[in-house]
Amino acid sequence: MERNKPHFDAISASGDHPLPGSLFEHEAFELDLGILFGFGPRRTLDGIAVMIGETSA
Repeated sequence: MERNKPHFDAISASGDHPLPGSLFEHEAFELDLGILFGFGPRRTLDGIAVMIGETSA
């Protein structure tokens, strides 16, 4: 994350993409990558488990 900070700062400063900057204007916002990236894979693996259960029955 730290090595990408200069790129993020450049994108934010340009004003072309206002949404990322607006997310960090509030002090209460905390980016939790574990939750962010865990959400998708967890749902995918749950779906795969259901599909395997259906085919092995």
